[in-house]
Amino acid sequence: MHEIKRAIILDKDSPLLREKFSTEEGAVILSNEQDEYMFSCAKALSNLEGSIQKAKRSLAFLDLDTLEAIAHNDETRADLIELWVDNSIIRTQSIYERSLILVNRVCYLGIANERISHENIVCNEHVRKFGVDGLIKSINKKCKEYRIIRNVVIHHDRYSEEELDNISLILRANQASKENGGEEIADESFIEQITRDYLSAKNVELTDYLRKIEGAIEELYDSLIPIYQRKKAELGFLMKRYA
Repeated sequence: MHEIKRAIILDKDSPLLREKFSTEEGAVILSNEQDEYMFSCAKALSNLEGSIQKAKRSLAFLDLDTLEAIAHNDETRADLIELWVDNSIIRTQSIYERSLILVNRVCYLGIANERISHENIVCNEHVRKFGVDGLIKSINKKCKEYRIIRNVVIHHDRYSEEELDNISLILRANQASKENGGEEIADESFIEQITRDYLSAKNVELTDYLRKIEGAIEELYDSLIPIYQRKKAELGFLMKRYA
């Protein structure tokens, strides 16, 4: 577990660990600006960590045994392969967006989530003063390779790759031939082998991609801990001063 989780999510001063919950609504009771700061940082970090874990779980589906346990025919296999590859790419890219939100919260920039962008984070004078802009740029660079692919997935229905298209076509044609009363157009062992090879290669590719992003995220985490502690102390001082 990275130290940032202990510093922010498990912060003993936070309303979460002080058990400030509303028993009627299940909401966290935030008594002052410092509470709001600690809670918003914890929520942003939790969301980012959730994105990382979802990306990992999404990659776990890129496996032939998992596919065979769910799919009942070749057309379903084609659908699931396309769905899982698309989902893996989208999940991985959401990590970058949530890292921007975390920086916004920890640095106390006050930018609404819907207005957050790469430009207004890395160009912010507070972010640059703390030296976080270079770390954000590093994460952005590692995510850049798949950003165009992600936009294709979202706006044009599906991630297109020649090998994936070929496998999908073979699976769908095989299923159509059987439904039409004909024979399989490809031997079952051949289909199994090309599917296994593709899923294995795609799993390795995207897992390596995710590891690089995680490495950059951990560097960001290291830099955010002292910023969080400083800003929390500043808010605590102001709270006591004007109490």
